[in-house]
Order: sequence, then structure tokens, then C-alpha cells
Amino acid sequence: MGPLGIIAFSVLLIAALYAFGGGVYERYRFLRLGQPEARSDRKGERWRSFFRNVLGQGKVLAEPSGIGHFFIFWGFLILGFGELDFFSYGLFGVHIPGLTAAWFTFTQELFATFVLIAVIVALLRRYVWRPMRIEATFEAGFILMLIFTIVATLFVVGGLDAVRSGVYPGEAAPMSSLMAHLFAGTPPQTALIVSDILFWVHTMAIFGFLVFIPRSKHLHMIGAMFNSYYRKLEPTGKIKKLDLTDESIEEFGAAKVTQFTWKQMLDGYACTECGRCHVSCPATLTGKDLSPKYLILKMKDHLIEHGPSLLKMAAGAESYAEALPNMVGEIYTEDEIWACTTCRACEEACPVFNEHVSLIVDMRRNLVLTEGKASGEVNRAFTNLERHSNEWGRPRSARAEWAQGLDVPVLAEIEQPEEIEYLYYVGSAASFDARNQKIAQSFVQLLQKAGVKFAILGKEEESDGDSARRLGNEFLYQELVEKNVEIFKSYGVKKIVTTDPHAFNTFRKEYPDFGFEAEIIHHTELLARLIDEGRLTPSKKVERLITYHDSCYLGRYNDVYTAPRYILSKIPGLELVEMERSRNKSMCCGAGGGSMFKEETGDMRINVLRTEQALATGATTIATACPYCMTMLIDGTKAKGVEDDIATFDVAELLAMAV
Repeated sequence: MGPLGIIAFSVLLIAALYAFGGGVYERYRFLRLGQPEARSDRKGERWRSFFRNVLGQGKVLAEPSGIGHFFIFWGFLILGFGELDFFSYGLFGVHIPGLTAAWFTFTQELFATFVLIAVIVALLRRYVWRPMRIEATFEAGFILMLIFTIVATLFVVGGLDAVRSGVYPGEAAPMSSLMAHLFAGTPPQTALIVSDILFWVHTMAIFGFLVFIPRSKHLHMIGAMFNSYYRKLEPTGKIKKLDLTDESIEEFGAAKVTQFTWKQMLDGYACTECGRCHVSCPATLTGKDLSPKYLILKMKDHLIEHGPSLLKMAAGAESYAEALPNMVGEIYTEDEIWACTTCRACEEACPVFNEHVSLIVDMRRNLVLTEGKASGEVNRAFTNLERHSNEWGRPRSARAEWAQGLDVPVLAEIEQPEEIEYLYYVGSAASFDARNQKIAQSFVQLLQKAGVKFAILGKEEESDGDSARRLGNEFLYQELVEKNVEIFKSYGVKKIVTTDPHAFNTFRKEYPDFGFEAEIIHHTELLARLIDEGRLTPSKKVERLITYHDSCYLGRYNDVYTAPRYILSKIPGLELVEMERSRNKSMCCGAGGGSMFKEETGDMRINVLRTEQALATGATTIATACPYCMTMLIDGTKAKGVEDDIATFDVAELLAMAV
């Protein structure tokens, strides 16, 4: 390359790097507009996550489509080294030592070929096959064509150089050799001219890609790396505690984009727009306004739109921040925010560790605590919790009526409560719902048969508060927590077993923030242990074809998948057939996040769709391990008109039949 070519290349390189650096720095400054959040602890664990999920592409490879991304990612890393030699030779006619070794040349061409194939498949998926989760946007096509151009020109230039020099690379560079054979017979001067043109096409494609990265969805190439490092290491799905004692705080939750944390904003940068969350969300699949994909993207677009003006605010210009549109009402609809069941299917599916549920809860908190906005059904649930400590509005005096005639000990009536091993926390659903009372009855009969020392609180039992918190009423939640903690501590409770996964989750993960820690056990875990110890022996045949529905708060939130299946496997006569969506990919029943107590919108009810998935297995019985799921699945069979043919049981009830 002559002096003018080298100068032109240098000018373009500096301009591209300046545009890239300026774009990245501006996006970084936008993040600093967010609220502080500590995400720098446990550095060793964070680096392990980085290597496993960024370099190893761990979560990306959770689906077959991730294979293409894996090769594009690693192909670009290897091509990066090859580009150094490409430009060195193109500009100065000098190869970089080591980068022309046969092993490196072969590796580079191999991965470049994989990139080319992956790009072609991606183009077909996006513009021909067009699955639900993928959008056929111009931006995506432009990016894919840039990548295609970068790789294709690399091969063609290699082939033309071989034709011009007469030195064919052979097996060390199979694609360049293929191009050389295709262009065999081309006059050397023509090969040189075409090679020079393609050199600049290649250069402009790379520099254009560099400029485009911070200004497009491919910002995820940077954002995803940081998102993986700064991923949440606290217990899965834990909701952060609000400080309600600070009287200077006038607003709670998030109404404006600047009231989100910097990490919540970073989620927008990290989003790959792959749509895995979109096709996992029960709200999206049943025609509701909510899509976790667009939840994240709308926030990112809003931040980027208003970020420059926010950065320019001078002293006394805070009015612009105040004039920002409210997120709910102008960016999101209220239906969107209330449609979430907090099931975390979106977060489980996301390859870059985006945290959708915290956005929803923060906006609900603002609606409820700051603006006083909630539907009639939600407010009714709050009122019932305030007056009666249960969402059903039943009197406290009726809390232990389900236990009549079962000789169930009550802590307040026991002379030496410290001798009790487990407090059985029944929960509101099993206390007041007639169908779910049968779960509590079966469970205590199993405990009695196994000789377990347990007791209940009876009339003293309070709501665990989970639905209040996830519906946005943190004040009410904390009031209920304080009452529960006082009661638990007064009796010296060290172990709690519960049939309610929602109580299980909040006791286990969120009550420690309020000064209470104990061993929290789900009833399926305890029953599985009792079978192992020989204290329960399922011997009677229960002839049923079963499909098991994983509760979100038991499965995705707490990783309890084995215990209920182990119990079912020990019951003679039972045959288990899994639904297509099971374990960590299980679909929500529609009750979580307080959704059981509010009206559902959309084209279809979530519990009906989940019931259809259960019926598709051919099972004659649906098993679950959550009282809320029990209610929703029974309602689902009624909606499908099969309630007389398809029975629904808790795992404890099935075990009781066998014992």
C-alpha cells in the first residue's frame, strides 16, 4: 500500500475508534444517571461466571440456536488476531510472525467458515423461517450482512493473493484455496486490483461495524460481558428490602427512568434481543400486553432518548428530570406491569442474566405506595390482609378449623414448645380454601404416622406477606414480617416446614433481612427424607398416569425438582410422564406475584394454557406441590370441561394414599 493508502487507513481507523469510544463512553455516562447498587462483592465468583458464561457461552448454549452464536463469538475472537496480519500485509506487505503458521491459518479459516454458516442460518431464521421470538428488522439484517462481508472478503482476498503470487496455501487454508481455484486464470494485474478493492471493502465493513456497535443492538457485545460479571449473586429471585424508616424518602419504587439502578439500566445494554424470554413468558403466550423482551428494550430506548438531555442538565435545571415521562402510563401500560406473575421464566431463559422481575416490582411499588394506584381486586386483597391477615378475608379464628379431629398440637397449648422439632406453617391457602385444606390434612397425617414432633400456630398464624410484597405493597409486607418474626422468636422456632412454596421462598430468602433465620423446609423435601429413613413406607398401589407440574416458587426460585419426583417414584402403581415444559422450563400456573387475587386480561387464561400442556401428555392425573397451583389447575380442568376425568392432587395426598 502506498503512503496515501496508509494515511487514508490511519484516518479511518482513528475516526472509527473515536466514534466507537465516544459511543461507549456516552452509554456509560447514561448508566451513572441510575441509582447506586452494590455489585462488586464475591469477585472470585463473579470472574468464574464471566469465564463460564462469556468465554464459555454457558447460558447461550442452553438452546440449540446458541451454537451459531458460540461460533460467531469465538470466530470473531480468533479473526481478531488474523485481522492484525491481514492489515499488516495489506498495508506494509509484511506478515506478523506466528500468524501465518499453518495451524493458526487453518484454525482461523475453520472458525471463519463456521461464522459464515452461522450468519447464513441466522439470515434464514430471521427472514425466511421467522419464529415468534425473532424480528426481521433492518438493523439485524445490516449487522449480519456486515459480518458476512467481513468473512467473505477475507476468503476472496486470500484466494486472489494466491492467484497473483502463484503460491497456493493448500490444506492450511481450505476456503482461500477454494477461492483461488475459482479465480484461477485471472490475470495477476486484475487480481491485484480486485484484491485492493476488496481490502477497502473489508476495512470499511470492520470500521463500520465498530462505529455501529454502541449505537445498535450489538451493544450487547459489551453490555453482556459486564452483565455476566455483575449478575445477581444473592439468593435467586430475592426482592430487595425498602428502608421505610427514612422519613426523607417521599417516593418509593421507580416512576422515572433515573430511579432505576445502574444495573437495571445495564440490562438494556446487555439484551441480545434473542427473544428467549419472549417465548417463555406465560403473559406473552396468552396474549397479554407484557413481553419481558420489550420491557427491557423500552427502558433502554427511553434511556438513550433522554440520556443526552439529562447529561446536559446544569445547576438548577433539575426540572428536565422532573419532566421526564412516567414509565408507567407513557412508556408501559398499567396492564403490562400487572400482567407479570413473577415466575422468572424470562430470567431463567435469558442468556445474559437480565433481571426482569425487579423492574416490575419496583414499578408496582411506585404505583401502590406513591401513587396509590391498584385495581379493586388488588386493593381488596390488601384490605383483607390488613384486617384478617389473609387474602380471602376469612376471620383469624377460622385458621385452624381444617385441623379439627386430627389431634394437631398448637404451640400456644404446649407446655414445652422447645421439644417440638418443626413448626408446620400452614399458610393462608391451606387454612381457608376447602380444597387445599385436604393437603394440610394429608400432610399432618403423614407426619403423625412418621412420628415427627410438630405443631402449628393456629389462630396466631399470620400471612407470610409474599403476595403483598410482589404486588408492590412493601409497607404491608413488612408489617406482616415483623409480626411473624416476633411470634417465631417468642417460641424459639428453629425449623419451619410448609406446604406453601411462596412462604417457603420468602421465609428462606427474605426474612433474614428482618433478623430471622431458621431451617426452612418444603413439605416434599421432608417427606422424601422420611421415606429414605424408612419412617414412611408407600406400599399400597395407586394406579395412575401422572404428570407433575413444577411450581415456580419451588422450582425456579429454590431449585427443588428432585424431592417431589422422588416421592412419586416410590409410590407403587404410579407412572410419571413429563410435560414438554417441566423443571426449570416449567410454565407458570398463573397465580404467582399476587396474580391469583386479581382479574386476568389477555386472549387466554394462563392456567388454561398450562392445563392444555398437561392434557397433551395423556396423563389422567395432575400432581403438584403448591396450593396456589392446585387451585389454578383445578380451575383449568373445569374450563376445559375435563374436571370429572382429570384429577389434581398434591404430592402429599398421593403419598398418603400409598401409606
